[in-house]
Amino acid sequence: MWLLNTETHVLEEFSEAQVSSRSYAILSHVWGSEEISFKDFEGNQAGLRSRRGWGKIVRFCDTARKHGLSHAWIDTCCIDKRNSADLTEAINSMYRYYYSAAACFIYLEDVHPSVKQEADSLSSLAAARAQLLEAVRATRWISRGWTLQELLAPKRRCFLAADWSEIEDGDDLLGAIEESTGIDMAVLKDRDLISNLCVGERMKWASKRQTTREEDMAYSLMGLFNVNMPVMYGEGPTSAFKRLQREIMQSSFDMTIFAWRGDYSSSGMLAKSPADFADIPPLGLWAPVSVSPYLMTNVGLSIRLNITNRQQIEERQFKKLPQGAILRAALQCDVQTPTGQWEIPMIYLRPVARAHFFVNGKECRAYRRVQCAEWVTLPSKQLVGCPYEDVLVLQDEHYDLVRNATEHHNSRRVLSEKTMKPSK
Repeated sequence: MWLLNTETHVLEEFSEAQVSSRSYAILSHVWGSEEISFKDFEGNQAGLRSRRGWGKIVRFCDTARKHGLSHAWIDTCCIDKRNSADLTEAINSMYRYYYSAAACFIYLEDVHPSVKQEADSLSSLAAARAQLLEAVRATRWISRGWTLQELLAPKRRCFLAADWSEIEDGDDLLGAIEESTGIDMAVLKDRDLISNLCVGERMKWASKRQTTREEDMAYSLMGLFNVNMPVMYGEGPTSAFKRLQREIMQSSFDMTIFAWRGDYSSSGMLAKSPADFADIPPLGLWAPVSVSPYLMTNVGLSIRLNITNRQQIEERQFKKLPQGAILRAALQCDVQTPTGQWEIPMIYLRPVARAHFFVNGKECRAYRRVQCAEWVTLPSKQLVGCPYEDVLVLQDEHYDLVRNATEHHNSRRVLSEKTMKPSK
């Protein structure tokens, strides 16, 4: 790990063991123009001093040194981005870097102090504080993808205004951040609460954020879910986000990962983007007494669900296997309704015609999720007696393969019948 010496502004390399016993500062910021890279530090530093990024580095080091910290880390120049192995390691370790730092300095370049502290009255101080908090609510830093983990991981945060003056901490500051991010103040105060929250809620925190490189929207969430995966720029944002979900599924039975809503007519069970979690209501986990495992296979998501239809629900008759063009499937989690009740979300599934697979020696029907922008909720008592069904829900690539394979099979069958037909 490379760290900046806050006195000399020179990069120094430390082993993992050395870093674990060393206190360092870390910067959270929004990248601007003329940032200084790792490569730039290999040349003559004299030529860097006129660039805006150098001024940021110097002010950050000065601030860290005032807090008694001899070394500091900043993502612009402490990662050699030319080396793919170093870049992958840094991205996978980013959450840990912020978690282990002695202090995280959060620089809000677009938040300007309204008045000096020596304002002549309490009323002017209160007005200035209100104006400052309003600027914090609207800061661009809150809208960026990487800054989510940079907000949540550190044990100690210090917010800095555009002139590098410290923004006084307090519940009103956290309240402004809570209002803009949707993250409960209790979580902002205690980072160890993050793991207690369901997958869907954590995804919602990221749902309205943006990143410069599209794949980073997924990569920036790895630490939040305690997973690691290869970094492959160029794969596209949807592929990266689906890989992230698959990694989360490897160590979690949390079905809120499927409790998303997106404007798609047809889909698999995995969301295409964190934005699909933007408008979901509060979610709750089920106790592990009636929860079934699920896994992604090469023919789709193998999962056990309560599957029924509208008529069976209305008649409370669940004896026969449900039939119909569109069926309803209960996710094994709870969702809070507008009236405050906790009910079970029912998503819509459509059977895939002539698609049956054998999983562990058992025949499974194949489905696609449809009407993805909607779900209905039902009290758990209305599903009493509804049997489970082991099914496969096809992802886009599986569905395309099923259609292509069926088309090829049918065309060969037609051709075979023609060739076997006796000529007159």
